[in-house]
Amino acid sequence: MNKKPNEQILLLDNMLKTSQLYSVGLEAYVGTEVVAMQTIEDAIDYLSSNAPSIIITRSPIEERDAAAVLVQKIQELNLRPHLIVLGKSKVNNYQATFMDEAVDVRILIKKCAALLGINAREMAEKDVGDFYPIRLSVVIPNLALVCPVYRRDKDMSFNLFLDKDSKLHTEIITILKNAGEEYIYVESAHRLKFVNSLMIFLAEILSDDKLSLEDNILFGNRSYNIIRDAARRMQITTAVIHATETNINTMISIASKIPKLNEFIKLTTSNENVTSMFRHSLLTCFVGGHIIDKMEWGTSEQKVKMAFVCFFSNIYLEDDNHLLVHSEKDLEALDCSEVEKTQINNHAINAAKLLAKYYINLPFGIDTIVKQHHGNRYGVGFAQSPSSVSPLALVYMISDAWVSTLLNSEKLGRPLTEVQALAVVKTKYRGMMFQDITSVLDHLNI
Repeated sequence: MNKKPNEQILLLDNMLKTSQLYSVGLEAYVGTEVVAMQTIEDAIDYLSSNAPSIIITRSPIEERDAAAVLVQKIQELNLRPHLIVLGKSKVNNYQATFMDEAVDVRILIKKCAALLGINAREMAEKDVGDFYPIRLSVVIPNLALVCPVYRRDKDMSFNLFLDKDSKLHTEIITILKNAGEEYIYVESAHRLKFVNSLMIFLAEILSDDKLSLEDNILFGNRSYNIIRDAARRMQITTAVIHATETNINTMISIASKIPKLNEFIKLTTSNENVTSMFRHSLLTCFVGGHIIDKMEWGTSEQKVKMAFVCFFSNIYLEDDNHLLVHSEKDLEALDCSEVEKTQINNHAINAAKLLAKYYINLPFGIDTIVKQHHGNRYGVGFAQSPSSVSPLALVYMISDAWVSTLLNSEKLGRPLTEVQALAVVKTKYRGMMFQDITSVLDHLNI
């Protein structure tokens, strides 16, 4: 007889940090318990007496096809879980759902929620009681708290343990574990806010100097998406601001290590988990930085400012197609609602307001450049022939146009070469104010 599936997710992942990232996100958003294992043997033992609804496994693990081993055990026990494989396996496609080995946690959350029949609204409104438990095993030392943290007494009452803006130091976590405690608690209203901050902190740790360029792009993409979501919900905290600065430094570092545009494009397109939004920001940062290198007034400080502008410029756009809107004509041709058109028209001014409100210690003038990045000095709508805007805003416009032309031609199935796309940009931006910028494009290393 089949064992009745329970609402658990078995996660087999020998990479501790990604295991923590996935566990936290899945428990908070999907609302199911995540049982994390690091070895194939432990997972097999667990399946001998449990029937999880979903099994997620990295594969291979230590040169073994973990997914194939699990499928054999699943068939032996006559279980019926949904199997998600992160990586490669000899398992057939009808036996499992395959995802990239570094899949974005948000994509994994959506997939698991869909398999369990849970929609986005149910995830956000899930009734988890007055206090939500956070397992100590997934908490990262020195996490800056975005909300108060509580301990639960033996009489099941909850008492304030740490205030907002304090830190969960290593010593505190050790004391709690030595006392036999497995959880800390946050007020349920703060659960997603806390989890978001933890995920951002994890993403920041993952983006360290020892990572390859490919991994830096993947983890930078992950961090960018989490920060973007936090910004759109106006949940900007100290942790989010710090993670933003780390992400921008990562973008600058990536852009500085690859000399040619076509090599850079290939690197950012080699993995389907890099979202269009992050890819667009990264490519625009690359092009803008190389233009600044050729300008007489160009300095390293200006390149840093350009990276900030590239990171924030499209943070309020809803859809990848909105990246391709650069004029009123483009906007009218877009198949979207009036509400979406208003959001597109106002995305520059809204991003500038976000910066002015929350990011106090920015390089001087960043919010102004972001506001003007489509040529309108007031940040509303688009200007084909801008006036009285920052030179860096003009550099952004040219860089953005080149990148958008390349990406749009690729999307339409009629890809242009970098040189062909450059010709389109030069035809479009012929005004005197652009000549100094466009004249240096021929000297860029394509």
